[in-house]
Amino acid sequence: MVKHNNVIQSAHLRKHWMGRVKCFFNAPAHKKLRLQRRAAKAAARGTAPISKLRPLVHGQTKKYAHKIKFGRGFSLAELRAAGLTASFAQTVGIAVDHRRRNTDSDAMAANVKRLSEYKSKLILFPRRENKPKKGLINDSTADQLKTASQNTTRGVLGLPRVTPRCKRETLTAELKNAKVYNKLRIERDTKRNKGRRDKRAKEAAEQAVPAQKAEE
Repeated sequence: MVKHNNVIQSAHLRKHWMGRVKCFFNAPAHKKLRLQRRAAKAAARGTAPISKLRPLVHGQTKKYAHKIKFGRGFSLAELRAAGLTASFAQTVGIAVDHRRRNTDSDAMAANVKRLSEYKSKLILFPRRENKPKKGLINDSTADQLKTASQNTTRGVLGLPRVTPRCKRETLTAELKNAKVYNKLRIERDTKRNKGRRDKRAKEAAEQAVPAQKAEE
């Protein structure tokens, strides 16, 4: 160990900091570059949306379960209910996740409705001009093609606005003086010892019955 103010012997501390560390001093310029790249990528896609249609899912765990976000892709059951196949959906800008399973009927109905809305608003260009084909989603007519414009919304159809269920309340003197922790501990103790206490009460009642008969 080094004692007092002596020189450190054999200090292997030359890590060539200037050659290894990359600084990010020009953040505003890089922000502008990313904006320009996104604009160029969107322009290269023509009238196609900038992103795929994705389902609405709830976050995992109790902490994030109230939040709604975009999922990886629609399940096969949702596509089937909307009258689509997985192979065709991938060709018209719909994300598909064959591993997803539907456990909530309300969430599945919301995603099926999302697919139906997308189908009604989708403008599908025919491969041959003036020769539209009919299929799971019919090719658009010439009048519809004239009004086609690019959708720049993330997820094509944006996330719905979720209003919080809990409302703010004014902090009253009664709420300040409420001993919530003590109440929770009492409820916890009652739940843990319920079976034991019921057993004791039952045994006491059984012992009391012969005693009453003996007195009679």
